[in-house]
Amino acid sequence: MACGGFSCSRNVLALLNVMYIIVALVLIGVAAYGKAVAMIATVNVMGGIIGCGVFLLLIAFVGLIGAIRHHQVLLFFYMIILFLLFLVQFAVACACLALSDAQQKDLFTVGWERASAPLKARTQEYFNCCGYDENSQNANYTDGLGHPSCSNVEGCRNVNATCCETERVFSNDLMDCPVRPCSDVIEPVLHQAVKVVGGLGLFFSFTELMAVWCTIRYRNQKDPQISPNIFL
Repeated sequence: MACGGFSCSRNVLALLNVMYIIVALVLIGVAAYGKAVAMIATVNVMGGIIGCGVFLLLIAFVGLIGAIRHHQVLLFFYMIILFLLFLVQFAVACACLALSDAQQKDLFTVGWERASAPLKARTQEYFNCCGYDENSQNANYTDGLGHPSCSNVEGCRNVNATCCETERVFSNDLMDCPVRPCSDVIEPVLHQAVKVVGGLGLFFSFTELMAVWCTIRYRNQKDPQISPNIFL
């Protein structure tokens, strides 16, 4: 049978939806990882990609059932919702890719300023860093661009440095901070995560258009197992 036949269209549509299930899980996982490693930075577009991934996962199951059963109603709503999802995912992916290094730095700066002292402390311990940047490493306050004590950070243990002291009082007798500022550590990770998520979202958004086209074609085909007098 030619590939344009009923069985081939059904199999292609079913395989596309199986692929979407895998893609949705990948998008959710990568975007969640990006949000987790950022910790401080609030990247709303990451949340948008996670939302698209969850929605794609649900609609893929609907499309898979509709393809197997040749269910006209399910296929109709599937192709409408999938096209709307394409528009949203395409826009969010473009927003991820459009974030410049300066904008990502601003996101991290705002996130650090708004973060609580315990969150800053967990971030410093996780990334083995201290303070927002070199200018604020010796700050003796925790709000704004300040930071809590880095005494629990691995690189600061048993080190006589101002940034590592519980009570940070600057002295010429103390050495420079032995660990890197958190902005130097986290920003490259955030940059990579944003680009990967944006690239994946953009690439697979175009495959959703292919699924919409296949669905329109499949809905207008006759099932050879049904009476030829009935058009489904």
